[in-house]
Amino acid sequence: MYLNSKSVVAIILARGGSKGIPKKNLRLFGETPLVEWCLNAALKSQKIDKVILSSDSEEILDCGRKLECEIHKRSAEHSQDTTTSEESMLAVINEHPIAQSAEVLILVQPTSPFTKSEDFDKALELFENGNFDSLVTGVSDHSFSWEVDEEGNAIPQYDPKLRPRRQEMKSLRKENGAFYITKRKIWDEEQCRLGGKIGFYVMEPYQSIEIDSEFDWILLEQLINHNF
Repeated sequence: MYLNSKSVVAIILARGGSKGIPKKNLRLFGETPLVEWCLNAALKSQKIDKVILSSDSEEILDCGRKLECEIHKRSAEHSQDTTTSEESMLAVINEHPIAQSAEVLILVQPTSPFTKSEDFDKALELFENGNFDSLVTGVSDHSFSWEVDEEGNAIPQYDPKLRPRRQEMKSLRKENGAFYITKRKIWDEEQCRLGGKIGFYVMEPYQSIEIDSEFDWILLEQLINHNF
């Protein structure tokens, strides 16, 4: 369970408060609290050594205790609506002894419930083989992309006169926020989840929908009903 003899620690950030969906991380998604989906996936990984659940909520931490993962009680200071994931991660790294000794850290977001243990293992293998300093997950995107300037002018990112068929379009990559793999030295030097030589792990489109609204929740619950 070591990556080139380096300890790999996954950190799941799960705040008790949520503006879009009240108590989102504790709400049953299917028959399981949302936060437990990513917890179970990380705990089943063959390449992750330890899993830390960080939260300001005792109810959420109880989910971690039930599954026997490591626990980090986050302070109110690092649990505000304005607190960034970087600030929360650094709090865990600086305060939890297991995180302090890790050489590779994975920031896992519970809003992506269809992340599988195999995704962690394949991404860590890619991370190792590519000798990357950090890695981001996402999805292939063949959309007709546009930019809109400050004056409202729409600017195509392709030539409308030579409109390609979708299968002929250049495949772009879109970040999906499921998880991020980062060497400890990047956190120490840049205080950021991404830095140095960055890799990209491609996931399926259905895995790349984050639950941020009731619409997202209803949509993804339909996928459970279809055995995704």
